[in-house]
Order: sequence, then C-alpha cells, then structure tokens
Amino acid sequence: MSIQEKEQIRETLRLFFLAQETGDVKLFLRVWHPEARRFGFGSNNELYIFGTEDILANQLHAIRQAKNEDPDFSLTFLITRIKHFDVQKDNLIASATVEWQMLSMGKSIGVHYSQFHFVKSDNDWVIVNVTDRGKEL
Repeated sequence: MSIQEKEQIRETLRLFFLAQETGDVKLFLRVWHPEARRFGFGSNNELYIFGTEDILANQLHAIRQAKNEDPDFSLTFLITRIKHFDVQKDNLIASATVEWQMLSMGKSIGVHYSQFHFVKSDNDWVIVNVTDRGKEL
C-alpha cells in the first residue's frame, strides 16, 4: 500500500465529511458511488440502511435547511482517528476504520466508529459502503 494511495483515501474521507457539514450535494456525489449504502446502528442497536437518495433527501437537505434558517448554525464532522487502512495490491479496492465525532454548535453530540469501503473509479477513490455505529452523548 503506497503512501500516495493512503493520502488519496484520506482526502476522499475529508471531502465526504465536508460534504456532510455543508450539505454540498455535488461534493457528496463526487466521493460517494451512486449505488453505495450506509448501514447504521441506532442507539437501541436497530439497523438502518440508507441509499444515496435517502441521504440526499434527508441528511443533506436537513443540513442545508438548518443553515438557511439559522446563519449561526454549525455542524462539524471531526475525524479523530483512522485506525486501519487496507489497500489491495492492485489498488482497486480498499477499506478504512475511522473514529469520528459530530459537533453541533461546537459541542460534541456523538462519537462514531465507521468502516468505509472504497473502490477506485476513473482513477479516484469513491465510497461504496459504510457501516457506522454511533453513540450519541
């Protein structure tokens, strides 16, 4: 696994979280495969599955709406640690285990542990699957 590949994956993660912070659909679609899924476990260990349309219609729309309604609204996704990288020898598939926090108005509202899966498409890494376990504070 080359340092260059790891840095490209880090950048994909950075852009993914930035798209969520800002509600930027174009940026989100740049790093998220259209057929990707997000599997999330809720506070009662129930499993939720979100496709691209669900994320665009609910999460990103809600973030943009909150920012429009309150110019002081802030949401930050802070990567606290990337615990594991695995890039296959052919540099076509990869995974990363990421610990991150969600901050609203500067206060932590949750800690998440996510497993990201990536594929290389047109020479760029894109996310094809995320499994997330969040703990709300």
